[in-house]
Amino acid sequence: MKRRLAGPAVAGMVAAGLLLTACSSDGEGGDGAAAPIEGADGAGEATQEPEPEPEETEENSTPGDDGIDRPEIRVADELELVFEEPETEDPVERAIILDSQRQFEAVFAQMTTQDVENSAVGFYTAGNALLDDLEALGRIADRGRSSGGVMRFYQYDAEVLDEESALVSFCREFTRVHAVDFDSRETVEEADPGALPTHYVARLELNEGGVWQTHEKESEVDSEKC
Repeated sequence: MKRRLAGPAVAGMVAAGLLLTACSSDGEGGDGAAAPIEGADGAGEATQEPEPEPEETEENSTPGDDGIDRPEIRVADELELVFEEPETEDPVERAIILDSQRQFEAVFAQMTTQDVENSAVGFYTAGNALLDDLEALGRIADRGRSSGGVMRFYQYDAEVLDEESALVSFCREFTRVHAVDFDSRETVEEADPGALPTHYVARLELNEGGVWQTHEKESEVDSEKC
C-alpha cells in the first residue's frame, strides 16, 4: 500500500460518485445531487548514558497508537493516495479527519485489489454511505477496471457537531490518475491533466469502538470550492 501524508506545502468522499478516473464515473451519479447532510452549515572519564526513547509525536505515530485494533489497509501498488496532514492540533478534530481519510483509503484498497474478505470498508463506513460504497464497488468490479497513478486529498476541515457526530469537508484532485485493466494492469484510459477537483462533505459518527465512521457523503464535481 502506498499512503503518504502531505504537509501544507503540498496542498494548493463517494455518495455522488466514486470516480474511477478523471473521466469516468461509477458512483451514484456525479452531479452532486445527493440529499443535503444534516448539520452542514565535564573533567574525567564520562560514562555513556543510554539515549532516552523518543517521545511519541503525531509524525511517528501509527493508527494503532490509540489502542484501537484497526484492520490493515492495502492499496494496490499502481495507485498512490496522498493525504494532506491535518492542520488542526485539536485531538478530536485530528481523529475525525484521520478516520475520514482511512475510510476513503479503504474504499480504494478494495477497488484496486478486489479483496473483499480483507476489506476495511465496513470498519470505517456505516449507514447509507456503506450501502452506496458497496454498490459502487460492485459495479467497478463488474467492469474489470481499477485506477493507477497519484490521487491527492487536501483542504480538510472538521466541524464537531456534538460528542458523537461531526462533518468533514475536503477536496480530491486526480489529474494524474489513469484507468487500468484489473487483470492485465495495463492502462486503458489516460489521465486527464485538465480535470477539475471534486469537493466532498461527509457526516461521521463515533461508534462504541472509538472509530469515527462515515455515515453520509455528498460530492460536488468540478467544484469552485477547491
